[in-house]
Amino acid sequence: MLSGLILEDAVLHNATKKGSNPIDKTFFLGVLAGLWVAVSGTTALSAAGGIPVDIQQRWPILPKIGLATFFPFALHLIVLYGGELFTGNTFILAVGAYNRSVPLPRILLNLIVVYIGNFIGCVLGGYLFAFIPGLFEADPYLTYVRYVAVSKTHHGWGNLFLRAIPANTLVCMAVTMGIASREAAGKIMALWFPVVLFVICGYEHSVANMYFINIGLMYGAETSVGRMWFNQSAVVLGNFVGGAIVMGATEHLMNHWKTVLPWERGHGVGTLAAHDIESTRNARDAPTRKRRVSYKGEPESVHVSTLPRRATLPV
Repeated sequence: MLSGLILEDAVLHNATKKGSNPIDKTFFLGVLAGLWVAVSGTTALSAAGGIPVDIQQRWPILPKIGLATFFPFALHLIVLYGGELFTGNTFILAVGAYNRSVPLPRILLNLIVVYIGNFIGCVLGGYLFAFIPGLFEADPYLTYVRYVAVSKTHHGWGNLFLRAIPANTLVCMAVTMGIASREAAGKIMALWFPVVLFVICGYEHSVANMYFINIGLMYGAETSVGRMWFNQSAVVLGNFVGGAIVMGATEHLMNHWKTVLPWERGHGVGTLAAHDIESTRNARDAPTRKRRVSYKGEPESVHVSTLPRRATLPV
């Protein structure tokens, strides 16, 4: 499992890749990610909305568990197969900005194009795969789909903003853990649990809301397009804070901390922290050096470059 500066290098690899993609490819990947969100959202609504209303009222946690169980598959599909997710990119590209690896204009352009692509993919996927087939036209599904849309549009702006910060913090934590994991099974588990947390807590995720609110509008929820954009205005900003600052800045500071305390400079905690970072940097640069290793007590000289490299994960 990757950690420290090695993990940061993997994130930077993804950041530079995203920043260098052509705009049309970025848009295509944004639409693709929106379709994955729509398919996973439809599955989650089918699981949560199928619970009878009287049971939902007695056990309100059950619909949340239904949503939280299946919605994380959107992130599985995006990370393991392909796609560009606006909320995940706020973290990855922020790390690129802090390390001066991706120019700010490319970051802004990527986020705008991916956001538009995500929105189109979510609406198109919901219309084609949930509304036209009539998956939710009968109760208890109809009532639940409408309820979800209305519940996301009746909060105040500040409430939505605060709910959005931990939502994307957890999503970006899932992305980070997915990059750090080396095996497919590890990636699946790492991506699943943080998303479960934010769904059960009722936090607000801008791309998820693109699907849930719009599918509710298609099925006649008592809200409006204006309220949907009101929700987006607060949630997008909160998601950006969670991804670029809470996750992005803290990840950068953990690996590049410079103490402001004069008595900590050059000794004590500062020295230990610097040593930890230097040790990680040496491990990262190991493929270019020759290292002595022993096997069953027998010393053997090998080139570390001949060992399998840790693969980075395109997100």
